[in-house]
Amino acid sequence: MRRLAVALATFVVLVTASPAHAAPPPPAAVTYRPPVDAPIVDPFRPPPENWNAGNRGIEYATTPGTPVGAAAAGEVVFAGPVAEELHVVVLHADGLRTSYSFLASIAVHRGETVRQGQTVGTTKDRFHFGVRAGDAYLDPALLFTGGPPQVYLVPEEQRRPQTEAQERAGVARMVQGWGSRALAGGAAAIGWAKDRGVEAVGGEVADRLDELRGAIRFAKENQPITHVARFAIAAHEWWGSRATCTPASVAPPPLPERHMAVMVGGLGSTSEGDSIDTVDTAGLGYARDDVVRYSYLGGTTGEHPYAPTDTTADIHQSAKHLRELLQRVAAAHPGVPIDVIAHSQGGIVARTALTDEVDGHDPRLPAVQSLITLSSPHRGAPIGTLATMVGHTTAGEAAETALHAVLADKVDPRGSSVAQLAEESAFMAALNDRPLPAGLRVTSIGAREDWMVPAGVTKLDGANNVTVSAPGHLLEHSAMPGAPQTQREIALGLAGMAPTCQSFADFAADAVVSDAIRSAESGGAAALWAGGHYLDRGASEALPTPTVPRRTD
Repeated sequence: MRRLAVALATFVVLVTASPAHAAPPPPAAVTYRPPVDAPIVDPFRPPPENWNAGNRGIEYATTPGTPVGAAAAGEVVFAGPVAEELHVVVLHADGLRTSYSFLASIAVHRGETVRQGQTVGTTKDRFHFGVRAGDAYLDPALLFTGGPPQVYLVPEEQRRPQTEAQERAGVARMVQGWGSRALAGGAAAIGWAKDRGVEAVGGEVADRLDELRGAIRFAKENQPITHVARFAIAAHEWWGSRATCTPASVAPPPLPERHMAVMVGGLGSTSEGDSIDTVDTAGLGYARDDVVRYSYLGGTTGEHPYAPTDTTADIHQSAKHLRELLQRVAAAHPGVPIDVIAHSQGGIVARTALTDEVDGHDPRLPAVQSLITLSSPHRGAPIGTLATMVGHTTAGEAAETALHAVLADKVDPRGSSVAQLAEESAFMAALNDRPLPAGLRVTSIGAREDWMVPAGVTKLDGANNVTVSAPGHLLEHSAMPGAPQTQREIALGLAGMAPTCQSFADFAADAVVSDAIRSAESGGAAALWAGGHYLDRGASEALPTPTVPRRTD
């Protein structure tokens, strides 16, 4: 998470210094070539209405594993899952977007510049290629006529990369009602959009709803009654916990039998060593070979090493990978209890894996005995709110793009999971509407001086909630997993015991400090968001009124 802290600090400087946009350059002519050498089995058949069956691109019959080449040079603006399938979208110099869909694998990432013919992924038995000018889907065959290059005048605002949610929504519209997949793929896309609510609405409507929810959040944070109410609720919970808490003099017992531990890192983590690896699993009673580290690319880190950019994938997809790993562990070690210990975003991935429906049914996971989350934003992350809200402004989006260009190997502030972690996101609302699995022991541990994920947002209904302190550490969010106080609370949670008793002074310090951090972050986010809109207004007043764009051949 230290990487994310550096990235966010740079982001604040960029957004406050973002200049007004200059007049857009004229569109460039681009020469395209087919992405694969394979027969066309379904040509362009645009549906008369959005809900009708049709084909908004070209479908090729391909041999599984065939490399897919970029039709022209450009920037990858989307690379990831939509409706449980893999897609890549490339934005070209003429403003067109080409899409490469229903892939077996992806070889690029969002923000990467690709050359013509560069492999963006591999195919299954069929492959779909689409072209979009703004919101209009074009016949891809027109790009391969062999005549002089054509120029397509696309609205200036859509000649730039959009937010990841907007780019994903464009793919979702293409998927809906696609020819031979009209029933299977189209239904999946509709279900996917319904599950994610505003995330798939697309464009201006989604942005405005996000901003409305965020603005309400900012207004609530600035009300004195909010702080009073939070303290009163916390005090009531502390008073009630006095009868069941574990005295500090009582040592947690060791694990009574063999357990498997699945460790899950957080946003910005890597497979090469991070905060989650500082947990003393041997001290907790796990054998070395019984500890498994989850990879955001699926499987274990030994099988698939991952980078910080991989942690910003859609949380539903990350949860699917974790669910599959848990099933593997259970099959390999029948009858052995499984514990999941997760840091930061990892706790949200774990909750999603344990509560997401699969094909409309419960995931039928093996019985996970305990879930321990460390500084996980169960009520949403204020930093996620900041990145999402500021990204809705043109100045903020430019700053985020510049930040990601400078720190391309770190966390993308426009990433899917960043938006999902925002406090008022549709994702967090849906997750918190789903109950925890029956019989699961859950302990949520927050950190008093954690400014990345304030302790107040780590509270989870139905869990044993506790706050610890790792004094002497500037970045407590990263340090807390390895702190002795955290180690004790993990051990108590694994034993099914209540958290350690706190004095009123410690409780009050936890509540006041974490609430102050939370409010300061919310105020800063509100100021940056308002500043972004102020810069946008200045830029729009400096530019001439745009004319209605037209396509010219």
